Amino acid sequence: MQNNSIDSRPRKSVSANSSGTPIATIAPGGWAASLSQILKWPLRVLRSISNSSERVTTRMTREGLQVAFMASFVLLGAVLRDVNLLIILAGTLLGILLVQWRVCSRTLYGLNSRRRLPRSIHARKPFDIELSITNPKRGLGSWLVLAHDRMILLSKEDASVPVFQGIALLFTSIPPNATRSQKYRCLAQRRGRYQFLGTELTTRFPMGLMRGILPPRSGDTFIVQPAIGRLLPEWKDLFDVRNLSNRQRRTRSLSDEGEFFGLRSYRSGDSPRAIHWRSSAKRNELVVKQFQQEDSQEYVILLDLHRPKTVGKIMDTTINLEDLAIEFVATLVSHIVGSNSGVITVAISDSKPEIADRIRSRSQSSHLLDRLAIATSNKDSQTWDTLRLIEREHGRVPKLVVVSTRPRVDLTISTTNEKNVVFWNHLTWLNVGAGDLQSYFARGE
Repeated sequence: MQNNSIDSRPRKSVSANSSGTPIATIAPGGWAASLSQILKWPLRVLRSISNSSERVTTRMTREGLQVAFMASFVLLGAVLRDVNLLIILAGTLLGILLVQWRVCSRTLYGLNSRRRLPRSIHARKPFDIELSITNPKRGLGSWLVLAHDRMILLSKEDASVPVFQGIALLFTSIPPNATRSQKYRCLAQRRGRYQFLGTELTTRFPMGLMRGILPPRSGDTFIVQPAIGRLLPEWKDLFDVRNLSNRQRRTRSLSDEGEFFGLRSYRSGDSPRAIHWRSSAKRNELVVKQFQQEDSQEYVILLDLHRPKTVGKIMDTTINLEDLAIEFVATLVSHIVGSNSGVITVAISDSKPEIADRIRSRSQSSHLLDRLAIATSNKDSQTWDTLRLIEREHGRVPKLVVVSTRPRVDLTISTTNEKNVVFWNHLTWLNVGAGDLQSYFARGE
């Protein structure tokens, strides 16, 4: 009778080598596999211990060096005198150092730090930074963790001294699978791009004999926008435009479909062409598109950042003049966009000429302020190239205001002795170094 049952017991399989001699091998899942797993277990434990402390470095403190000296002195006396109690005492001291090293390594292992910054940061205005530390370990907490957070100003000026700031925060306890956060206040005196040097985590828990150090990772960058000052009432005289035809052209361009900035309820006398039918169907009432006011102006500004070919104290003076000019333009942009009194175009003449055309929303002004924050002067004048950008985007300009760090120059003739197209009706030149901004602008403290 044929037996169709299956034998599930491990069997030996027989194979033959090149000479035809059979070779016995153990089938997978037998006692040899279990023995190999048992033998590999201590190796995995040792490997996990070595990997857990590979990123955390430990250094002996002054107290730890004293304990190590005492252990060495006691051990030497025990060897010379052959006293067992001294050997036990030396072993105890060395065991304390071993426990200190192990706890420091495991306390900092796996910790992750993260920062949260405000959306917009202005120079000379305090802002809060939230620093969070996460402990992903399941069964081991972290105690007395000191976080060192540092940042530096990324400046392209060779003569300027790098601006460095740092702070230390103490986290008394971070439980397993938990996150602890702290806030600290920071103040950036200068505009520009800043970089965090990473958060260095240290601890001396539990006995202070060693200091565990978790090196900082690559830091993030953030932009500090120019400081916002205060406009004086005379600033409107800079843009006194009485060209009615140009105003009508601007009103028509702002009334195109998709250029409105909001909706409001229908009022008696509103044009039926201004009704937004899709929104009216959703709200079950008539709403009309709200455009810029008809008497709103279009402001065109040229920011001319020019650097003289000098160094030393004159270079520091040039940097201060650049900051003053940029703060005036930034304040002007924030005021016009915030009050919804018109649209503004800013052309930046620096190392990389760029134009921000018809800024009317806060998101657009935020991008412009970021660009102004990293604007730097150039020894080679790029003013005429920037004028071509304005002429290409706007055509005819009723009034052009130039905010410059140098005295007035003839804009009709470029450095290559080529005549430029005069596309403006009136030109106002504001020399920051001569104090021309005192009647229109006051810096914020």
